[in-house]
Amino acid sequence: MTVSDRIRWIATATYVGWLTLTAYVALIVIELRRAAAISESRFEDGVWGQRIEIVSFVALPQNAVILVPPAIAAAVAGALIAALHPDDRPDLIWSRRLARVTGGLAIVVIALAAIGIIGIPFRYADPLADLAAIVGRLAGVAISLAVIRLCRESVDSG
Repeated sequence: MTVSDRIRWIATATYVGWLTLTAYVALIVIELRRAAAISESRFEDGVWGQRIEIVSFVALPQNAVILVPPAIAAAVAGALIAALHPDDRPDLIWSRRLARVTGGLAIVVIALAAIGIIGIPFRYADPLADLAAIVGRLAGVAISLAVIRLCRESVDSG
């Protein structure tokens, strides 16, 4: 692979990563909008408990997995950057920002999952529902930790 091929792939991976990252940001905005629209609660812990539940949906594994493609794109870009001679490296600010923003959002997912888990005992009277809600959010945390690791390696490699 030539230097120009590597630079092209770095740009492509960065572009794809940013586009897929917007999908997760859109999901967060949708959930925040849904939470803000709640004015009357069916939950035992009130409106804020239901809002926390809605926002913590971003930590469920089927939602947290949206962060994996931008993390992989950042890792690919980081690996290709590491393979370039320092004299041949283009401006890499957007690929590094992609890794940092993706990793930062993964940290936000972990925080939202923790808040959601803390609120679960106040919402449910069913221990089985508690377990499913806790395990679901912990699975999202596991995905987020994997994303953080990929993003960290991406930033450190370049």
